[in-house]
Formats: sequence, structure tokens, C-alpha cells
Amino acid sequence: MIIRRAVLALVLILFASLTIGVIVGLDSTARSAIVGQVIGSPSAVPTPAEESTSSPPKKAATPKPRATVATPTTAPTPTARPTPKVTTPAKPPLTAKPPVTAKPAVPAKPKPKPTPSKPRSTSGSKPTVPAKKSSGAKYLKGPLKKGSGGTIYLTFDDGPSPYTPSILSILDRTGSTATFFHLGVNEGGFPHADASIRAHGSKVANHSYDHPDLTTRTAGQLKWQIKHGPKAKCFRPPYGATNAAVRKAIAKAGMREVLWSVDTLDWTEPGVTTLAKTGRLKSIGNGTIVLMHDGGGDRTQTVAALPRVIADLHARGFKVRALPYC
Repeated sequence: MIIRRAVLALVLILFASLTIGVIVGLDSTARSAIVGQVIGSPSAVPTPAEESTSSPPKKAATPKPRATVATPTTAPTPTARPTPKVTTPAKPPLTAKPPVTAKPAVPAKPKPKPTPSKPRSTSGSKPTVPAKKSSGAKYLKGPLKKGSGGTIYLTFDDGPSPYTPSILSILDRTGSTATFFHLGVNEGGFPHADASIRAHGSKVANHSYDHPDLTTRTAGQLKWQIKHGPKAKCFRPPYGATNAAVRKAIAKAGMREVLWSVDTLDWTEPGVTTLAKTGRLKSIGNGTIVLMHDGGGDRTQTVAALPRVIADLHARGFKVRALPYC
């Protein structure tokens, strides 16, 4: 019983040695020596001395070790590091371009109707009156008959100018007088005009200094414009533009405001024939104030038509005079 146990222990030791040899990786010679020591066979592994002095011994039959299937130790598979995902910045969504809205077609502006050229005074002032031309003007036809008579008051604006002496000459020849509403700015160029007008029996009146629209001026500017026009008893506001403030300033300056009844529109240069028919207007009657110009532009047509106008008025029994209160 004891022997069996010893044999069993040796077998276990042998198995353990072989197993250790396999695991540790010893060569076959080392393993044979260990086996010989375990089973007590000294001749199994010769010593170095014996190898050198004796003939080479027969090789001891090396017991074949039992084939043991070594369970390979599975090396732990290294955990692969997760490859960080390269986050590519997402492209912004393509924003659809707003549809191009066609610009609405701008309607062509209507071309302004041509307006007649306006006269220019030597001061560069605007025409005296922007009055509308009477489309229904009616003239007397045929030979003129003398009526009950009366007085017509001719007035001339925007002078003095080179045409003023010619108009005075016509008035003298026809035994007529008129009222001249002059600009202060023009008088420096014709220093003797006012005296000549008065010498011929006509009147000089005030038409402001340089022909502004007085309704757009301050009280101080109104006063200045009136003060720097010709010294007179009557005042005609440029363009006929007036209001309560203008009338108040005129009255405060000791003058009377004077407008007109008939506008010949001679500043538009309508032609001598048209202007010459002014004396035949049916609308003219006793006390009518007629507006004409001796300045503000080319007054050749006015000078040419004036003799015919006065002749027709005389034929109808009218006298042509200056305004008595001016």
C-alpha cells in the first residue's frame, strides 16, 4: 500500500515536472535528467566525468512523455482604443436664395407742358404776374364806335429799362399818361428814368426792390423790400401775390396796394398782332387797369403794339391816364 502511494506520488511528480517543463520551455535534455532523478535511475543522465572517461554509453531510452495538450493561455486581447471620430463640421444648410422680385416698372412721368418763357428784368427778377391767359377773350370787330367814354389806366411793371424811353415817347405823341411800377434794383442803371417819367406827366410807383414773392417773406423782409423800392404812394406786390401780412406792411409804409383788371400777358411775347387787339377787348370799360411791362425782358412787341392799343381805346371814347391816387 505504501509502495503504491509512493509510485503514485512519483507519477504525479513526473507529470508535474513535464508540465512545468512545457510551461517554462525547458529543452528535452533537462527534462530527461529531471525524470531520471525522479524515478531513481542514475544512469539515465551521465555525469560529465563519465562522458569523458568511458566510451560513449548507449543512449538510454528516454521515455516518451505523454502527449499533453497544453492549454494555451490566451493572451488577453488588448482592448482596441476607440478611434475618435473626426467630427467634420456639418456644412450649413444651403439657404435658398429669395426669389428675385422684379422691380415694379416705374411709370414714365408725363412730360410737363411747355410754359411760355417769362421775362427777365435787369435784376434777374421773375415776371410780374403769372396770370392765366384768357381763353375766351372776345374782341370787338369792324369799325369801333365811340361809347359813353371813361378812363383806362395803363400800367407798366419791372422797369426801368432801355424800353422805358420809347414808351414815354408814344405816350407823349398820343396825349396819354401811365403809371410805372418799378424795381429798386433797376433804378441804379437808369438814374434819370423816374424824373423823366414825372416830367412827362406820368407816375412812378413801387414794385419792391428785387421782385420776390412777398407772401413767403418775414415781416422784417417785407419792410425791407418795400422800403428799398422807389419812393411812391402806390405799391404793386410782385406776381400780384398778396395776403393780410403783405397788405398790412404796405399800409404801414403809407402806400396803397394796386393790382390790375386786365393782363395782356405781354411778358409771354404772344406777338404784336395779339397785343395790338388789347384795345378791342369787350371786357375793357371805364376804370379798367391794364397790365403791361416796360422791363423784365425783351419788350419789343409791347412797344410795337402800344400805339394801336391807345388808338383803339381813343376810338372807343376812352382816355388813357395814370392812376390819379399814385
